Amino acid sequence: MSKNSQHRFHLWGWILFVFSALFFMASSIRADDPVSLIGGVLFMVACFVFLAPLLAELKAGSSNLSPPRKYSRYLRDWFRAANSLSRAPGAPMMLPVPEHQRDQIRHHQVRSELRFFASTR
Repeated sequence: MSKNSQHRFHLWGWILFVFSALFFMASSIRADDPVSLIGGVLFMVACFVFLAPLLAELKAGSSNLSPPRKYSRYLRDWFRAANSLSRAPGAPMMLPVPEHQRDQIRHHQVRSELRFFASTR
């Protein structure tokens, strides 16, 4: 599980705990029970104590916890391993490709990328 989704689960869990503390305090007020009310207040304070570091981390590192774009990992040339930068040193160079074949390859790549994006919707 990514750090982003872990933070979201933790945040939603603590929000639910705060709401449960509110309902616990409301029921103790309705029942006119001061001991339960003190317990509910202490429970809510404890929730905020545990929630404070999470909110501080979310505030400080909000750029790396932002939700990813839908196709952020499918950037242009991301999955093409046959480029000059990814070849091992000393590997034989590829022969130059004629211009008409480069156009055909480019056309095929665009069509396959469009098919991929259409299939993910």
